[in-house]
Amino acid sequence: MALNRIWNNQGMKTILVDTNIILWTFSGGPDFREVIADIAPHYNLVIPTCVMLELEKLNTKESLAALEICKKIEKKDIGEGYADDMLITAAKEGHIIATNDRDILKQLKILKLNALKIREKNKMIFTEGDMS
Repeated sequence: MALNRIWNNQGMKTILVDTNIILWTFSGGPDFREVIADIAPHYNLVIPTCVMLELEKLNTKESLAALEICKKIEKKDIGEGYADDMLITAAKEGHIIATNDRDILKQLKILKLNALKIREKNKMIFTEGDMS
């Protein structure tokens, strides 16, 4: 694994969380914040503003509860447009993306970039972007 890819410009390693990971907490999964803190304790957990907008648009009981949790977490504007595209662009810039979106994970694998994804309903693992 090429560790130099996971450092952003400030020297801090950042994990950007996708909507599906946040909602995992509200669909029988564990608290995404705790799982990410366990697997990646030296990373900075950040919610992209485009993900906040997705949660607002969903306007479900789960998404509104998720928004309350996310208010206490650092936000980052990674651009405007389709959130999936913004997350892939952010990954190219050195951020780790926490997602269970198959299309995003497939793109990151093609780009040989690592990600975090859900495994076995209640765990998370780093993907190996360099693996074929």
